[in-house]
Amino acid sequence: MNKHRINIFIALVLVLIIIAAVSMWLTSRDIKDTVPTESAQPTPALTPSVISTPTPAPTESAQPTAEPSSSPSPSAQPGQTAAPQPTQSAVINRTINQTGSFESNTGTKMIMYANWTATSQNSETVTIKLDVILSTYTLSVGPHNGVITVAGVDYSFTSPGISYKSEKVRNNAVLTSRSIEVTVPAGQATAIPVSVKWDFYGTYGGVEISRVSAGGTINIQG
Repeated sequence: MNKHRINIFIALVLVLIIIAAVSMWLTSRDIKDTVPTESAQPTPALTPSVISTPTPAPTESAQPTAEPSSSPSPSAQPGQTAAPQPTQSAVINRTINQTGSFESNTGTKMIMYANWTATSQNSETVTIKLDVILSTYTLSVGPHNGVITVAGVDYSFTSPGISYKSEKVRNNAVLTSRSIEVTVPAGQATAIPVSVKWDFYGTYGGVEISRVSAGGTINIQG
């Protein structure tokens, strides 16, 4: 009876050993199947290196300069008429060079001359230059007052004293000289009245003379 049990026990142990061996064999196989095999690394393809040539940055082209435009003339508002723009008048160049003389009439050999010159080199004014001369023989007087009138405007003066003695040769004494500007627009004919008065208030050649006068009109073709 004991021997029979021992055989059963031994058979049981063998069965267990066989089962364990089979189980270990199956387990090791599963492990071996599950372990991934190292795949060969692919050889990277050699790509040709390209040396890039730097492209020069585009230069900025100069912007055209805007030409200045004249400011626009104001447009007329609705219901209004645009005022005409003034046009620049043409400049007229002119040259005036006239001369002449006025003389007094005292009834004696005392004569006063108003020698004049009218000149101009522009289109607006004329310069009247007057040289007042007293022509006499023997004469002795102190300073005397006088007045020049040109185009209605008076210009006072005082003549120097005169001391001269000769009955054969005349003496021409300068009483005054004056330059006066008068407006005479170009293209216009203008008559400029001129007069000279000199206070004598004395006797010459036996004749009482109060004031010596000379004058006339200067005609300017502007």
